[in-house]
Amino acid sequence: MDPDHSENVVDYRSLGNMPGYEWKLLRYKCRDLRLEGVYHRHLHLVSSALVIQLIVVIEILMLIHVILLFCVVKDIDFLSVLPYFAVMLLTPSILLPGRESNVEQYEVIAILGSCLMAVLLTAMDLILPISYLSSFNLIPNFDHVVIVLVYLMFPIAFVENGRAYLLGLAVSLVYFAYMTFMVNINTHDEVWELTAYGAYLIFLNMLGMSLTGFREYNMRSGILSRYQLVYQNLVLQMAMKQEKALMDSIIPATLARSLQDAIASHIEEDPSNLIPFTKTRHLFMEQHPEVSILEADMVDFTNLTTTMDVSELVAILHELFVSFDLAANHNRATRIKFLGDSYTCVTGIPSYFATHANACVNQALDMIEISREASQRRNKKIQLRVGVHSGEILAGIIGLTKWQFDIWSKDVDITNRLESSGLPGMVHISSRTLGLLDNHYVYEEGTETAKQDPLLQRSNLSTYLIRSRLPNFEDTDDFEDDNISLNDYHFRFSFTQDYEDIQVKAQRDMILEVEHMPMNRVQGCKITRPLHRMAKKDIREEYRFHLESYCLFTTFRSWKMEWSFSKMRDLLMKYSLGMMVLAGATIIAMNLLHTKEAIDYTMLFGLFLLILLALLLASYKKLWLRGRRLTPMTQPSSFLSRWLIKISNLIEKSVFVRVPLGIIVLSMLYIMSSASVFSCDIARLELQIIDSELNNLKPQMICFMPWPVTYAVIIVLSLMLVIIGIPLIIKLAVGLAILGCHMITVYAYYGFAFERSETTNVGMTSSLAHSWYLLALFIVVVVREGNLNYILKASYFMSLCFEKKHKQTKVKTRTIKIIMANILPTHVADVFKVRRRSDQLYYENFCNVAVMFATIENYKADHSGLRALHEMICYFDELLLNYQTCYKIEKIKVMGWTYLAACGLDVDHYTDLAVSVPVSANPEADKVQKSTSVRFAPMDDDDDTKSRERLPSQATLNETDNTVLVMTEFALNLLRIMRDIQSKGIFFENYSKLTGSLKIGIANGPVMAGVVGLSKPHYDIWGHTVNMASRMTSTGVLDGIHVTESTSNILQDFNIRCNFRGMTFVKGVGQVPTYLVDLDENLHFQHVSRNNDSHMGSIVSVQWLDEKRAEK
Repeated sequence: MDPDHSENVVDYRSLGNMPGYEWKLLRYKCRDLRLEGVYHRHLHLVSSALVIQLIVVIEILMLIHVILLFCVVKDIDFLSVLPYFAVMLLTPSILLPGRESNVEQYEVIAILGSCLMAVLLTAMDLILPISYLSSFNLIPNFDHVVIVLVYLMFPIAFVENGRAYLLGLAVSLVYFAYMTFMVNINTHDEVWELTAYGAYLIFLNMLGMSLTGFREYNMRSGILSRYQLVYQNLVLQMAMKQEKALMDSIIPATLARSLQDAIASHIEEDPSNLIPFTKTRHLFMEQHPEVSILEADMVDFTNLTTTMDVSELVAILHELFVSFDLAANHNRATRIKFLGDSYTCVTGIPSYFATHANACVNQALDMIEISREASQRRNKKIQLRVGVHSGEILAGIIGLTKWQFDIWSKDVDITNRLESSGLPGMVHISSRTLGLLDNHYVYEEGTETAKQDPLLQRSNLSTYLIRSRLPNFEDTDDFEDDNISLNDYHFRFSFTQDYEDIQVKAQRDMILEVEHMPMNRVQGCKITRPLHRMAKKDIREEYRFHLESYCLFTTFRSWKMEWSFSKMRDLLMKYSLGMMVLAGATIIAMNLLHTKEAIDYTMLFGLFLLILLALLLASYKKLWLRGRRLTPMTQPSSFLSRWLIKISNLIEKSVFVRVPLGIIVLSMLYIMSSASVFSCDIARLELQIIDSELNNLKPQMICFMPWPVTYAVIIVLSLMLVIIGIPLIIKLAVGLAILGCHMITVYAYYGFAFERSETTNVGMTSSLAHSWYLLALFIVVVVREGNLNYILKASYFMSLCFEKKHKQTKVKTRTIKIIMANILPTHVADVFKVRRRSDQLYYENFCNVAVMFATIENYKADHSGLRALHEMICYFDELLLNYQTCYKIEKIKVMGWTYLAACGLDVDHYTDLAVSVPVSANPEADKVQKSTSVRFAPMDDDDDTKSRERLPSQATLNETDNTVLVMTEFALNLLRIMRDIQSKGIFFENYSKLTGSLKIGIANGPVMAGVVGLSKPHYDIWGHTVNMASRMTSTGVLDGIHVTESTSNILQDFNIRCNFRGMTFVKGVGQVPTYLVDLDENLHFQHVSRNNDSHMGSIVSVQWLDEKRAEK
């Protein structure tokens, strides 16, 4: 899994484009992520938390009801309020036993508690009406509240397979049975009125059943959002762990922190550019005044490269370097680098310790012993020359790309001289190192070669050879990590399994996280805001959410955050409109059943059709998606369908469409619920009521029945429970408006009708009964909507935390990409990301690679000289950015003052996407820049015959030979850069001896590339070609390009003249013919043809190669 994997498991956009109910899709997602157990635990916790809220709601309703009775009923009988007091006393004892979240058999207790609570509330509501059944016809006061609470807050609603609908239907059946007994069914009017009541109860149950899906959607989205937060936090930790492991494997911790901070600052300043320090060239360098340096080299390595297969040779090097790294860890030595067969390490860094000289000599002796064992095991002559010296160093990294920790100083040069002048199988040390050693080593006088060395003479150093330790030597064994083995390094740079384990760990962490998820606002609400609210970094998210929001209406303190929350998609809006259509149909049916005179049904059906049209528009996309998924490739072909899908999307995501639509639909439904009242002839209704009272008859409602009208308004108010996408304040304002309008209807205009309807309690006026009936449900709606708003905003706040974590992860992973791109090529890094042994050799063979060594001569290895080196290497790296296309030049490393690069390693399988090459916005500037590169014209017709014979047709040129041309062009541009530096005196104006001249050597042929050793993974190349390029540099000339014969032949095929230099002695090979690329005084190639001007150059250029490749 990639480190920057950050899939949003609650992607609302894709969720809305999939067929099926959204809560079912989230259910499948939870099952795929194995979060079903976490979800059920969350249900359990929410149910336990809502118990207190349920108790509070019931207690408030009972208390208000009792207060009303005492206020409005004269000579109230205590028995008439006893049921309400009984409910207030018994409710906590019934509900609280199931509140313990860890109680055994919770589901059984929840179901039994819910059933007992339903029986208690129903009995409380019906016991008085049944007692007065012979004298009064009393309407149940809390039938709607009990049914709604069964689905909203009763514990049974949160039990899997609890079948809350059975309890809701049972309660409804009891109420319907009571109404059946209460009404004298001797006329058709009572039948239709009872039928209307049955329709009202059925709607409340269907509304409650729909709330189950809404609740599941909200809770599962909350679980998945929290899971995403936990998952992303683990990814962030893993990214930081990976970055730290990579950095620690390359450079010391103090230098690593400086580099990390610089990269992070670069990303903040220029997020689009992944190449760091292109504007400011930071020099990351540290001084270590007292260390010991080890330089080891294989004897006669050049001869081995010519007599052994490259793969076998690299396998030997890998075996040796792995063992050297293990020994280095034991001896507290820090491996700096290896170059071909050489191995460099230092003791005393990153932290100083007094016995660094002993540790370094012990490391040298261990390496000699390791090489002897390898020589016997492989039956090969493998010997080491080792030099050890103590002094000071400058350690750090230089350049823009392909960083490698390295060391510089005069003492480093002395160590190299000690190694080169030493003897195989012995440790050549300086007198300074000998003075720091104890008396545990057998040593003798140094070599004669060392005595004649000018650098050692100037430094006034004598040398000594250490053969072995004394027989009585005992390892103090006081070093850290002595018992290191391959297992300790196993998979050090392999994080794939860790990322695979993240999902499992996130699932385990969710078991703990679900315990702290916000469940209701009763948990606490901080009104006062601490002044220093960021002082505690590990503060709980719930408390942080309280800090960022006001308690009243749970509004965010930041209006931008509040507005952002309001603009969130509402994927359930179509289902809300579906319930509104069902409400409209129920209201029309109730009007048809209870209205005694014909009303304008045209208006009712017209409004209903408009609501139905809104539902069709909102749900069109979901209907179209049946059996398919909406993607850019599966868009409908019909123009009308595309526009209808756009409208569906607009209703889901636009608050400016969703909120007005919801308000308008609720207003239309209220008009439909009260249509029979508004269309009634008030004067005629008053006369009919007065006439009935004068004749001592029951008042005849010729237009409407009051209670069915109130039931219809209850239906409209209950719809606020299923509207999620409208802000709470607006929703409550609409609810209050509907409540107020009905109150005005009850008291101001049609009070004489409502006052003569049935009441809910003996002694309570009918108008007050209607008002309290509505207000009781409104209280439940306010409590529930407030709690839902709290949970949704808390979940949203968690999503903001997730986004913040996600941004941090992206920065961290981008930093890792930068580091990885500057250590290993991308295709090699991909290999190290999979699970593999860290001591396993990785290599690949290339048949024809152009290798270049460029050494800066006449330098001074002090801090000022390193600053100059850093600037020059940065210039080289900037030039390298122009060679990242089809024939890519790969920077291998910088060794001291030598720049190593190769062309031909990329082939076709390698494109480095980790680093984006900046593209100039000014084409003219690009042309000017390219003019400094090699651009050549065709040859004249009168070319030399011999030259023409040497030139094959362009079509027959070997494709791999192009790498030689590209590398030679790069080398020429390096010479031009150094000339500019010299002519302008950029670095050397104060140092007359520092000319900064370049010696460049190029060879081509087969090479092996890969990563060897146990730690500090660095891409390197080996083979006879590499050795020849190195020798071309060491035996080359200043400000010239020294090439082998095969390289010269290829260049002359491209019409670039190469002059025969003569036979050059190459160590390990003997006398070989070498050539110098012919350059004029302006540093232009000289062509093979004699009649062309020098500036015309060759027939072929890199630009021509790119053009030909594009044509193919």
